[in-house]
Amino acid sequence: MKKSGKAGKGSNKRDNAAFRIKLRGQDGAPLSMAELRDGLYEATRRLRSFEGTYRAKWVTLYLTMVDEDGNEVLPDRKGEWTLYPYKSAADEHGV
Repeated sequence: MKKSGKAGKGSNKRDNAAFRIKLRGQDGAPLSMAELRDGLYEATRRLRSFEGTYRAKWVTLYLTMVDEDGNEVLPDRKGEWTLYPYKSAADEHGV
């Protein structure tokens, strides 16, 4: 899907080429960490069919975490992680 230039006046926010992947718990319940992991794995499994054809320009994942009482929490004070592709020692040295 190609992006169709600049957004015009009154254009819908969904006119961009960003693809959404939503993970939801059963009946609106929060996902356990295992369910989150399984959902992310399922998303990557489905995206495998695009390997060799497309690349991800960038990915931003917004995660709202809650404690056992339903209060929103952050996993660390910064509230953000930036992850880069893993490079093995062989990749680093061109082996």
